[in-house]
Amino acid sequence: MSDLPVIYYQGSPGAFSEAAILSHWPGAQAVGFETFERAFQALLDDPEAVGLLPIENAYRGPVYDVLDLLTASPLSIWAEAVQPVELALMAYGHQDLARLRRVRSHPQALMQSQKFCREHGLTVEVALDTAGSARELVENPRDDTGAIASPRAAEIYGLNIVRRGIQDHPDNRTRFWLLSQKPVRLTSPLGRTKTSGVVDLPDKPGSLVTYLSWFQKYGINLSKVESRPRPGTPFAYRFWIDAVGEPEALDEAWQAGESGAEWSRRFGTYPILSE
Repeated sequence: MSDLPVIYYQGSPGAFSEAAILSHWPGAQAVGFETFERAFQALLDDPEAVGLLPIENAYRGPVYDVLDLLTASPLSIWAEAVQPVELALMAYGHQDLARLRRVRSHPQALMQSQKFCREHGLTVEVALDTAGSARELVENPRDDTGAIASPRAAEIYGLNIVRRGIQDHPDNRTRFWLLSQKPVRLTSPLGRTKTSGVVDLPDKPGSLVTYLSWFQKYGINLSKVESRPRPGTPFAYRFWIDAVGEPEALDEAWQAGESGAEWSRRFGTYPILSE
């Protein structure tokens, strides 16, 4: 796998994005930014920069902020990586679940652990990121407030783990896209290649069926087709496409489909590094 000396991410040390970086590029320096917008701006400001950002959780769905920012940017996808997500409830100075009344974390983590929070009567509060909620708890400790983040975040910030593995699904994981303006040449250890993009189609019967038929013709598996609101046109929709296949066939199918599209943006054809 290609050496990447610095990789940007959204969040604080201990975030799952940082874990994904260290898992796939253990020699890289992971540099965090407070928001997705700031991470994207950093990637736009430096043509040599590379970032790893989450695009979809296995059970709670897409991270639309990342998709929308990518669509409006010149960045390309150069790889996909998947990271297991174990969530832990942590507290400052104690390990007593009965003393906790509320919990803070990123919205995705709160959704991924909502069963546990409901069962234990915890009021949820939104934070910018998982590890950030752990850091904030140390900076402003409250006996009745916990944070949900990775077990590593508890270790980094000196918090006590109250419960581990509180995610709704034990095989919880998130997929990430490696983004950059410059090419990043990687190969898939799984021998799998994907292409992703968005497309606007004419508002008429059969336009979506006709478009998708090109992927069938070239033997491409469509792993995702999802509609999104089309900016500037109320109640019109844009389609997000993920497709898996041989690189040449992916190119041919995408190019053939463009003939019937009003507008399209392809983010790249890239290797799948892990699943």
